[in-house]
Amino acid sequence: MSILITGGTGKIGLGLAQGLIDKKEDVVLFDIAPREERLADLKGKVKVVRGDIKVWPEVMNVVKDNGVKGIIHLAGMLSLPSEDNPWAAFQTNIEGSMYILEAARLFGVERVLFASTAATYGLGIHSKIVNEDTLQRPTTMYGTTKLTVELLGRFYRRKFGLDFRCIRYFRVLFPGERVRTVSSFLPWMIEYPALGKPVECFVSEDVVWPFTYRKDAVRATLMLYHAPKENIKTVCYNICGVTPMPSLKDVEMTVKKLIPDAQITYKPDPFVMDFYRTRNIEAADDSRAREEWGWRPSNVPLEEIVADFIEEARRQARESGS
Repeated sequence: MSILITGGTGKIGLGLAQGLIDKKEDVVLFDIAPREERLADLKGKVKVVRGDIKVWPEVMNVVKDNGVKGIIHLAGMLSLPSEDNPWAAFQTNIEGSMYILEAARLFGVERVLFASTAATYGLGIHSKIVNEDTLQRPTTMYGTTKLTVELLGRFYRRKFGLDFRCIRYFRVLFPGERVRTVSSFLPWMIEYPALGKPVECFVSEDVVWPFTYRKDAVRATLMLYHAPKENIKTVCYNICGVTPMPSLKDVEMTVKKLIPDAQITYKPDPFVMDFYRTRNIEAADDSRAREEWGWRPSNVPLEEIVADFIEEARRQARESGS
């Protein structure tokens, strides 16, 4: 019996794979374009299957052929690509996720954990702190698709008894991000200077957006996956981590403290700025996760998070020869 991770060769997927291997689990990574260069540390320890979640037979086959007992569903189109091509986003994020849920139902998968996003919050937010009871009314295609899957998962939980659970990330900081999203300015602000490159941020310096330390994101996901079924009451959980939430200017100053010659400028993108003005979120209340399955963020200081990011970015660059 194995655990399937869709989008498995992404940064969170690889961290989860290592954590599951440490628990002696058999792991299958399912990815439309496996990043082989990222798999050196896991060589011989995981099975990698190339496949597309929006192709129904490929989803069915990977679940059936590998005796999958649990699925951690990370695969999907990101924010700005979804905005540019909403038709493909519908097929990948909604139809593909429906195939995952159906395969779980038909082949008796015990548990499905879905990775959602803070982008499910949108219009009608009257507090700068959101929790699981805050109105979810997204304004982007990405947020709309993710909220749809949250609701589909709740339906499968009620109708078919599927142990569906969901973690709602608020931007996870990983180096190596190449796709431009509404929040990729944050990792790029650290990674580009770490590699000796200038960076132009496409939001203003006063933007505040909750984010999670990469190690906390992996740890929280594994905790939620392994939490006893009877503890799961809220079903979809917010995970934040870094408090108080720094502004982008705070991040810039921290980067320049560690890399004094960092070249950081700003050129706000009107669409992305409208995204942040609409939400006006400065923090996420993750008390439900704390109460129901024992989540606690590590409370690592911002400078330590940035320093860890810089070290990891430089290590990856050395290994890739770039």
